[in-house]
Amino acid sequence: MIIVSATSQVAVSRRRELVGRPMKRAEDPKFLRGAGRYLDDVTMEGTAWASFVRSPHPHARIVSIDASGARAHPGVLLAMTQEDLSGKVEDMPTEKDDQKVKYTRRPVLAQGEANYEGEAVAVVVASDRQAAEDASELVEVVYDPLPAVTDPVRALERGSPRVHGDLGDNLAYEYSIETPGFDEIFGKADRVVSASFLNQRIAPVPLEPRGVLSHYDPGTGALTVHLGCQDPFSARDTLARMLRLPKPSVRVVSPDVGGAFGSKISTYPEEVVVSFAAILLRRPVKWTESRRENILTTTQGRGQVQRVEAAVRKDGRLLALKVSIVADSGAYSTSEAVFGPRVTPQICSGNYDFGAIKAELKCAFTNKVPHDAYRGAGRPEASYLIERTMNVIAGKLKLDPVKVRQVNFIPADRFPFQIVTKRFTYDSGDYEKNLSKAVEVADYEGLRGLQRRGREQGRLFGVGVATYVEVCGFGPTFPQTASVAVTEEGKVVVNSGGNPHGQGHATPFAQIAADELGIEASDVYVRYGDTASLPYGTVTAGSRSAAVGGSAVLVCARRIRDKMAAIAARMMDTDADVEFRDGRVHSRGSKSVAFAEVASAAYDPGRLPRGMEPTLFEYSAFVPKSNTFPFGSHICLVEVDRETGRVDVLKYVAVDDCGRILNPLLAEGQVMGGMAQGLGQALMEELSYDEGGQLLTATLADYGIPTAMSVPGMSWHTTETPTDANPLGVKGIGEAASIASTPAIVNAVEDALSQHGAVIERLPLTPEYVWQLLNRAPPS
Repeated sequence: MIIVSATSQVAVSRRRELVGRPMKRAEDPKFLRGAGRYLDDVTMEGTAWASFVRSPHPHARIVSIDASGARAHPGVLLAMTQEDLSGKVEDMPTEKDDQKVKYTRRPVLAQGEANYEGEAVAVVVASDRQAAEDASELVEVVYDPLPAVTDPVRALERGSPRVHGDLGDNLAYEYSIETPGFDEIFGKADRVVSASFLNQRIAPVPLEPRGVLSHYDPGTGALTVHLGCQDPFSARDTLARMLRLPKPSVRVVSPDVGGAFGSKISTYPEEVVVSFAAILLRRPVKWTESRRENILTTTQGRGQVQRVEAAVRKDGRLLALKVSIVADSGAYSTSEAVFGPRVTPQICSGNYDFGAIKAELKCAFTNKVPHDAYRGAGRPEASYLIERTMNVIAGKLKLDPVKVRQVNFIPADRFPFQIVTKRFTYDSGDYEKNLSKAVEVADYEGLRGLQRRGREQGRLFGVGVATYVEVCGFGPTFPQTASVAVTEEGKVVVNSGGNPHGQGHATPFAQIAADELGIEASDVYVRYGDTASLPYGTVTAGSRSAAVGGSAVLVCARRIRDKMAAIAARMMDTDADVEFRDGRVHSRGSKSVAFAEVASAAYDPGRLPRGMEPTLFEYSAFVPKSNTFPFGSHICLVEVDRETGRVDVLKYVAVDDCGRILNPLLAEGQVMGGMAQGLGQALMEELSYDEGGQLLTATLADYGIPTAMSVPGMSWHTTETPTDANPLGVKGIGEAASIASTPAIVNAVEDALSQHGAVIERLPLTPEYVWQLLNRAPPS
């Protein structure tokens, strides 16, 4: 788009008024009225329903599948196995390009073998949901059960059952980091502190399970897929490739998404099968999963066994760290299953400055649904490893856990700072200032006094501290897109390449655009979730939406502003500075013109500066110069019941530094939600399997998640450390509390049990496990 030289002659200013305000979410009224539109609310005339036949075994040879009974059932339109898809639909994506990864073929429907409980082996499509579900029970599958393995450590042992018989073992991927001269630095320790931690596998459990509705237009060859997801553009590309369709003929539309937490990034087999069925039947086909299907077959997160040896001095100074991690990748070598855990050793040095690291990661195949991102994706596991280690160091050396952290922090004057793993360079930070604020607002000394008085009364109070740093943005790898247009009547339309699933992007994006253009946020309309709106977009994950997506909106809005400034200057016959505020464009002096009038002029070629094209539209694919590294300190108080082992979280204080905050109200909401999820992992959530590999916690009657009664009140505070990684100065906040809260709570419980000499090695801290720790040894 051509902008004439008048733009450079006219200086532009505007008053920042909206960014930084705690504005209520623009999306909330429709949800409060029950007017949200989720996947299950999307209906089409003539919609057929799909139901999947799933393996009841964690590992079995598929001897035969007979779908004739299902095909004969009233209302059945289609019944398919992988045999019906072969040669017409590509396999599900798994990692092929990295020679260190063992390739595993993953058919859309299991063929030959079922490798985890719940893996789909057939599908039935019928005129209504009940008919489809009834008919799916008539599909006769003969299985020959095979030995299964669900423990990733056991999976790597010689003689373990193999998930894939054609592979020599269950090692899916191996990765290592070692500082030159590690042994020499490690050998200088006054003491070596060792610890083992289980970071258990957990289910994302979004409020809305997965679902898909696909419609094919045979006249145009267009496939429209309604899909609640985190990355509509990636889903479009994957579906087009797998169904052998041109990308322009596939459109993905994401309605409101009821939570995701990483589990709706990847494309699933059900989405491919339903779309293929819609093409075959020339009618809409829909599927939504049950909660049992969700826990069984939606990707799961965490799942690491961590062993640490820390070389330390007597004063708590960390010299070197030796780390061994076994990650539970699940049944297939999908990209996130093998590369997601790699983030853990890469950033497990946390907030600390020490000399050397030796880290080894082994990803193991198991008979489980593939591992994938779950809120934080490798970074919570890293923070848990280092923060639990710092707590154990403090306990073994009888030092205060705050002081142990302070003596090891990266100094504020050392940024930008390349960490010991050499995989990341932190942009900015002041960890000492942040922790000091947390100590102050939490009344750390007062909590210690309460603990001492409680012990005199036989009560077990514990104080937990956790600091964290995480990598966010991921913009250099995945730019984010946006477009901004201004209509003739002066309304602003923002299209975002990201797709929120509860975060509330519409409000801060409107704040950004409104500030730049000097208008009210109510005059900004934010759209997302439709691949027809933009040529390209990327994933909403990694706490990147404000830093990368918001910056894309900012870039577009500034370009729009510059063009409108040139138009307004011509309309006011001035070359003086102009200012956008209060819905008008003002020149120096008394002249001004309404924003809407300038917008109208932009569509009239006769009113434009020479050489300028009509309309107001800008597009940006924003690429930041680097990632961002938000950080923080969380402190909590717990009480442990001596008789039952029950843990109550009594107080929780979070001090986060996420750079500039666009909307404090939304940011605090993200922290509250993340804290609740971290608490769930610490105290109750666990995917448990029996000896044969059957999942024992496949319903919400067995799989515990936090309720309002479980979550304590939270006191949230901030520090602000500038970053130049993006023009907004934003770092990210969406995953912060889910990273910090688990180690903070576990450290608090361990502190409460410190007189009993207990060291917590596994999660969750169920009353039974805590009671066992209490009664394992007499008080010291």
